[in-house]
Amino acid sequence: MPLSVAAPLREEFEALQAFVGLLRREQALLTEGNIEALPLLTAEKSALAGRLGQLSGDRERAAPTPGMEGWQSLVDLAAEARALNETNGKLIALRMQHNQRALAILMAAADQDVVYGPDGQQRMGSGRSFGSA
Repeated sequence: MPLSVAAPLREEFEALQAFVGLLRREQALLTEGNIEALPLLTAEKSALAGRLGQLSGDRERAAPTPGMEGWQSLVDLAAEARALNETNGKLIALRMQHNQRALAILMAAADQDVVYGPDGQQRMGSGRSFGSA
């Protein structure tokens, strides 16, 4: 493999490994529900994705044919990154759906008065009436 091709391929492979590591961290944060740490990780992920795009272009300019040693490892790692990213997207969608449901429940509860029946049990009233005497 020519040296001009080996260096960009190695650099791209290392950057892709770092990207997969970020995706795994993102997945762990999503699974744990630790969403406060996601914005910093997202910024780091975006920067690394941009770098990967640049490295991919460098590699293609150096050797436009994929017949070089190490190519399959790069392809396999890219497939892993794609699968992790898809899974993380699904986790984010599930978390958003859960939050939407919780918000809907809270909004519905805010429109109801809490009253107590003769048995002392809490019951929802028919709604708040502001400004009535």
